[in-house]
Amino acid sequence: MGCSMASVDKEPGYDPIALAAATEKVVVRGNQRKYVQLGRRLRFYGGSISATEVGCNLRCKFCFSDKPVWKPGRVGKFYSPQAVFDGLDRAARKYNTKIISASASEGTLGKQHLLELLELVDQSDYTYVLETNGMILGSDQQYVRDLKRFKNLHVRVSMKGCCPEEFHKLTGAQSSAYELPFKALETLIAAGISCNACLSVSFSDQASIKAAKRRLYDLWPGLLKSLEVERIKLFPKVRKRLREHDLLTNAISPIKWSAHPI
Repeated sequence: MGCSMASVDKEPGYDPIALAAATEKVVVRGNQRKYVQLGRRLRFYGGSISATEVGCNLRCKFCFSDKPVWKPGRVGKFYSPQAVFDGLDRAARKYNTKIISASASEGTLGKQHLLELLELVDQSDYTYVLETNGMILGSDQQYVRDLKRFKNLHVRVSMKGCCPEEFHKLTGAQSSAYELPFKALETLIAAGISCNACLSVSFSDQASIKAAKRRLYDLWPGLLKSLEVERIKLFPKVRKRLREHDLLTNAISPIKWSAHPI
C-alpha cells in the first residue's frame, strides 16, 4: 500500500473527534467508564497488568479488539477510578509487576475518569502506560497540559499507517486526522511528558515507512530510539475483516530501526 499526493474536493471518512464524543455517551457515565475486565497479565513492557477498556474513536480494519470497539453498548460494566485501580493493584501484586495500563480501546475517552485514575496511580509506586491513538490529545492541548502534573505516567501513541492515505484506508477515518498523533507527540514532548511512538507497518511499503520515520525524527530524534514497530496478528476475525475490505499485509522483511531515518 503506497502513498500518493492525490486529493479530493470533499474529504471522505468519519471524524474521529466526533466519533469520540458519540462513543463517550455510551461508555462514560460521570467519573465511571466501561471495562471488560480489570487486570490481566501481559508480556508487554517486560511484564505488565492491563485492564480492558470499552470504546474507541477509530475503526481500524485490522483491530483485534472486537466487541469493546465495534459493539461498545453490548459489552462491559461501568467502574469507578478506584475500582479500576484496585483491580490493577491486586493483579500487579499477584504477579509482582510495577507497570499497569488499560488497553484494547482508546485510553483518553472519559477524561475525568482517567485523571482521577492517574491521581490514584501517583499515590502508588506503579507506572501507568496510557495507550492512545493520539486523536484526542492531538486536538486538545489542554488535555495534555492536564496530564503534565502526573509523575507516574508514560504515554504510548499508536500511529495507524505511515501516511494519510494509508491511515484512511486502514481506519476509514478522514485522512487529515493522520496529523493528530504527530501533534499529540509534539505537545507531549513540549510538556515534558514521558512518551513514545508505535508505528503500524503491516500495510506500508519501504518508502512510506522511511517517510514516517523522517517525520518522527524531525519532531524529536529521540522518538526513533524508543520507536515500537507493530505488525498485526492475523486472528480469524481480523483475517476475515481484511478479506472483506480487500486488504493484504505486506511482505517486508524485518527492518533495523536506528536512531537515524536514513
